[in-house]
Amino acid sequence: MVMGSRAGPADGSAVGMPRQRQVPYLAIADALRARLDSGEWLPGEQFPSTSQIADEYRTTRTTAAKAVRVLAAEGRVTVVPNWGTFVAER
Repeated sequence: MVMGSRAGPADGSAVGMPRQRQVPYLAIADALRARLDSGEWLPGEQFPSTSQIADEYRTTRTTAAKAVRVLAAEGRVTVVPNWGTFVAER
C-alpha cells in the first residue's frame, strides 16, 4: 500500500460501512418514471391508484403517495382530488 493512499470503495463510502440504499419512495418514483418513459401509460390515461402502487411494490399507501407526489412535482402526472391521478401531457 502506498503511504497516504485513501483507497476505498468506488461509491465513496467508508471501508466496512454498508452502502446506503435509496429511500423507498424515491426508488418507486424512479421505477414509475421509467414505466412512464417506456409508454406504458399514455398522456391523459388514468395512472394507477396509490393502493394499486402500494400493492404492486409491497409498501404502504403513504410511501406510494409520496412517490406519486414526486412525479406530480415533476409535472409527469396530474392529481385531481376525489377523481384520480392522470398522466400529464408532455
